[in-house]
Amino acid sequence: MNPPHPPHESPSEAIVLQAAGLDELQRFVTITALGMCRVISLGTLSPAYACSRLLGPALLSRLDAMEVHSELRRAIHLATELEDVAQLAPEALTDSLTEIEGKLLKVLADLPPPRSHGEKWLVMPRYQEE
Repeated sequence: MNPPHPPHESPSEAIVLQAAGLDELQRFVTITALGMCRVISLGTLSPAYACSRLLGPALLSRLDAMEVHSELRRAIHLATELEDVAQLAPEALTDSLTEIEGKLLKVLADLPPPRSHGEKWLVMPRYQEE
């Protein structure tokens, strides 16, 4: 069995985020992906880092398994290619980020308004005894 957290981290060094329900999950992914696109465009993080942490094939396959907004699926698909764009056609990176951000903003606009009394995204981690 895998430990509940990497060996070099204690439970106090972990943050667990969770979105429940399809609309809230889409909102969470969309906002997080928008943030990643923003920091890439500012040069704060590399596309490689963003793709390895969030914008990779694992997220895309999870979204493909759900009935998410088609623009969200398309935006994340484009986002999984950002590392390649940065390496093979760096001059196209800004346009690619702009296209992804446009799709993500459309998703946010199309989702029903969030409920103010909904579940929080920040949850207490549950750790098993080791």
